[in-house]
Parts: sequence; C-alpha cells; structure tokens
Amino acid sequence: MELEFRHLRIVIAVADEGSITRAAAALGLSQPSLTSQLQRIERAMGAPLFERARTGVVPTSFGRTVLAKARSVVNEMADLRGEATGATPTGPVELKIGGRPSPLLSAVVPLLIAAYADLHGPDAPPLSVQVHTDPSAAALQGRVRAGRLDAAVLCDVIGFEIGGAEGVRRELVVEVEPEFVALSQHHRLAERDVIDLADLAEENWMIDPQEDHGGIGPLRAACRAAGFEPRITHEISDSSSAREFVITGQCVSLAQPTSNEGRGLVVRPLVGDPIRNRLELAWKDLGPIDPGVLLDTVVEGYHSLVARNPHYPKWWAEHHA
Repeated sequence: MELEFRHLRIVIAVADEGSITRAAAALGLSQPSLTSQLQRIERAMGAPLFERARTGVVPTSFGRTVLAKARSVVNEMADLRGEATGATPTGPVELKIGGRPSPLLSAVVPLLIAAYADLHGPDAPPLSVQVHTDPSAAALQGRVRAGRLDAAVLCDVIGFEIGGAEGVRRELVVEVEPEFVALSQHHRLAERDVIDLADLAEENWMIDPQEDHGGIGPLRAACRAAGFEPRITHEISDSSSAREFVITGQCVSLAQPTSNEGRGLVVRPLVGDPIRNRLELAWKDLGPIDPGVLLDTVVEGYHSLVARNPHYPKWWAEHHA
C-alpha cells in the first residue's frame, strides 16, 4: 500500500484524540474502518505507530517521529493550498494548554492571545486557546505526552517530583514557590504575618485527594518534621466546598501563595517554607506558538499574580531578588 495524504490525517487524528473511538468520530468513520486503515498504515510503515495506554492510545517512539513529519507535510500542504487560491486562512489557530486549578491560566490566556497577534500581525487568523485543568501533574504530563495538550504548566512538590516522560521537554517557570496555609479569618492565628507549622498540630486538615500523592505525602512529611502527625479529616476536590469548610473554621489547608484573601479567608506563609513547589512548562511538539514565547508569557503571567496576596510580594522579593 502506498501512503496517501489522507493516511497522514488519520495518524494525526488518532494522536490528537488519544483514542481510536474519538478519532473515528472526528473523521466521520466507523471504529472498525479506522482500526483497519490504521493497521494497514502501520504495515506499510513497517512498525507500530501507537501503543495502548490506560486512557486510550499514545504514539510509540517511531510513531512520534512519523507524527512530526506528518504534521509538517499537512501544514505545508495547507500553506500551498492557501498560496494557490490566494486565500487567507480565516479559522482560528488552536492552542491547548493545561495546568493545575489556580489563577495562573486565566492570567496567561489573554497574554498568549496578545503575543500571538503581535508576532503574526492583524491579517493572521486569531488564536483560540483551550484550557484543561487537573490537580495531578502526572496526568497533565501524560496528556502532553499523548498529544492531547500542546503544553502544560506542571507543579512538582520538591522532594516528591513525578519525574519526566519520554519525549516531553520541560523548562523552568518558577524555581521555588512556597505553600502557604489557609485559615478562617476568625482563627486564633489569623493575625500573625507568618505561622509556625507546629502551632497547627491540633488542627483538622483538608487535602485534595486528586493531587499527586493524594496531597498527603508532602503534608505528612512536613508535619512529622515539625513534631506531629496531621489529623486529616477532610478530603475535598471542589474549591467552593473547600473554601466553606475553611472559613467556617472546621479545618485548615495548604494554599497557593497567589490565592486571594477575603470573604472570611486568610492565607499566610509558613515559617521556613516546609513545603515548596517547582513550576515548569512542559511541551512535546512545536505548537502554534514558539515554546520560548510560550515560556516567557507563562512567566509574565505568574509574575502578574504575585501581588494578589499581600504576604507574597515580601517573600518573593527576599527569595527571587
């Protein structure tokens, strides 16, 4: 069988969807038909292009090489068609980016759209940004590896890192980000500028069970170093419920330093920063925005959030001077 242009589109669709079923629906084919065509393509190429994963399929090492060349050919063909017809693309250019639930992506998206417009000029098609959040850095990295995200901002707890993934490149966004603690504004320690973790030994703690390590590992290690075992009584994933439990004084929790205070909640630094994160930008293939520009934009977006919490600018100035 000789490879045709439509075969390249099949390979790209399967990689982008991460699933034979979803790719078949996107291409308007039946699943058996797509499976059969993909098998013929792999026989013609002489090696498997995809392997099964827990959530679907992911490209093999050989498949990633083929995929990169297939994307290049498809993009070149699109350019040639545009030149031949004298047409200017009018549809939006899509970028899929992920990150943990936080204020960061909401700050980054408008900056990305502006940066893309500055780079490509007023006649270029607009940039459409799709956002996916997940509290698990491992899950986000997996989506990047599978081609389901163009890029993701990963948060690794220092000392509890998830490790890299084959084919995924990572660049530093923030070398050290401390975990703060969230308390009710009526808490006995709420007036302090900095809180000693040991003073929270008798508190109920809340964690997000969907975080890597269930959110428990880093907290337990820090509390044990402070001389106590944390009493974890609440496992809550949605932010609205979590906030209500904290502001009503039923528990305390770790919090991002860019979190907003107010409406019954205070967010304070911990003495000695016992739990620290590292933020990195992960990507695999070149997307619609150059990775260097994307990295600079994410860094700019993060810096714009430092002043959201009144206690973070001082910490930032002391540690990132």
